[in-house]
Amino acid sequence: MKKHFILSIVVVCLGMSLTASGVYADPIDLSGWTPVTLDFAGGQGAANWQLGSGNTAVTQTINADPSFYLNNVNQTGYTMQGSWQVVTTSDDDYMGFAFGYQNSSNFYLFDWKQASQNYEGGSANEGMTIKKFQGATGNGLVDLSLGELWENVVNFGDMTVLATNHGTDKGWADNVQYDFYLDYKTTSGVIRVVVKQGTTELWNVTVNDATFGSGQFGFYNYSQEQVNYAGFEQTTTVPEPVSLLLVGLGLVGLAGVKRFR
Repeated sequence: MKKHFILSIVVVCLGMSLTASGVYADPIDLSGWTPVTLDFAGGQGAANWQLGSGNTAVTQTINADPSFYLNNVNQTGYTMQGSWQVVTTSDDDYMGFAFGYQNSSNFYLFDWKQASQNYEGGSANEGMTIKKFQGATGNGLVDLSLGELWENVVNFGDMTVLATNHGTDKGWADNVQYDFYLDYKTTSGVIRVVVKQGTTELWNVTVNDATFGSGQFGFYNYSQEQVNYAGFEQTTTVPEPVSLLLVGLGLVGLAGVKRFR
């Protein structure tokens, strides 16, 4: 009987280790999310975020100032995945995602530029970038500049470049769906981003930065109309499989000690 009990512990713990990655829930209801536009004087105006049928998709419809669509949750470790695409042939600017969002001047940002272009003192290369913004206030009026938000080549003011995937044919294409995956481990500062087109992996990058230990997640758009974000799912970070296995082995050890008393 005692042998069977010990074996059961091992089986249960191994089972936990195999399923520790979790099961994704239904697509997130986006109806409770909040739009925030960084409104610059003389800029392009506020974004227009339009929810789709079922509230699991949203489209930013106009050429606007930098804007977020935030989930209003101060989150720690989690993964997020979904898809997005530009559903027009007009313009060639930025779409992306914010995470670790503290306020309008302090956050991490993944953004993707279709074509290289200089604007407001910033230089943008075609391709993807992971950035960190550390502004002084973040009071809704924003103390970042358009140039800092546009730049994706070098550090600029309160913006630090954490990783890039720039080059010829690295920009997004019109009317093409892309899949996005974020693994944000806030306790260790490990950030992993994967972007795919169908089965083709376009970028798989891991960076280490623990500046923001929590924060909101949100969609991001800058000067690009008709960007659709859809089918996003989230899981909370759980213990690594190895940790669970060690717990199981520890329980086996305890059972063994008790047995030989």
